[in-house]
Amino acid sequence: MAEARPAPAPVADGASGLPEHVTTPLLALVTARSMDEDYAHVAQQRAAAGDVRPKVARPHWSSVLAVAALGAMTAVVAVQTAREAPANEMGRAALIEQIDVRGDQVRNLQAEVGRLTRSNAAVASSSTKIRGQLDEIAPRVRRAELLTGFSAAHGPGVRITVDNAPGADVDSEIRDEDLATLVDGLFQAGAEAIAINDQRLNALGAIRNTNRAVHVNGRPVNAPYVVSVIGDPRTLQARLVETSQGQQWFGLVNGLGFVYEAQNVDDVSLPAAPERALRDVIELSADPDGAPEGGGSSP
Repeated sequence: MAEARPAPAPVADGASGLPEHVTTPLLALVTARSMDEDYAHVAQQRAAAGDVRPKVARPHWSSVLAVAALGAMTAVVAVQTAREAPANEMGRAALIEQIDVRGDQVRNLQAEVGRLTRSNAAVASSSTKIRGQLDEIAPRVRRAELLTGFSAAHGPGVRITVDNAPGADVDSEIRDEDLATLVDGLFQAGAEAIAINDQRLNALGAIRNTNRAVHVNGRPVNAPYVVSVIGDPRTLQARLVETSQGQQWFGLVNGLGFVYEAQNVDDVSLPAAPERALRDVIELSADPDGAPEGGGSSP
């Protein structure tokens, strides 16, 4: 059986034979060397400058002046602030009051904008309604202008040329009542507008004889008479023959030998009738057998 060996005795650091920088902990070694090097560097700089004693820093006179100036400025600012405090407070109060006043003005303007917006919407709605009414009235106005003759018109129709018989005597010439018979027959047949020698006929116009001359709307017209008619060219001539006035007219044509020529036209242009002022206006009572109430005339 082997004998137990005794444990080796611990060896002291100095007896180990290793350098101190090997056995010293790394962090402590780095800190110590850094501080030693800094102290050595400072000592070398002082030795080179010829002064090995540490110098006590003394305040420079410029620093004293700067501190004094700063203190004076602080005092001035404090005094100025104390003096301006009431004025600043008054200015703040005035600014708050002005803000309140402007706020009221803004609210009033907003209310006015709302009122104008509603008014504009109401006007727009009314305008739309009136525009719709005008759109409905416009065709009626054009129809009334066409029937009354107070506006120029054009459209398909018939152009009729009427002349006296060759070598006809005075008693066989076309007279105003003959042309009126033809015009009445054309209106019965469905004519919408008629003109004789570019003289538009309407309710205020007339066909009259002055001696041998025929006058339409107070202006003389000569044969051959060109009767321009706006109407349905497909039915106008056929329906003219069926009317009582048309039959009377064609009886005159055959009896007196009038020259009569008619042709359908795709576009007949008629001028507007001359405007005439109403000379007399008589107001009648509601009772046709009674006397006129408030009757009178106006030029």
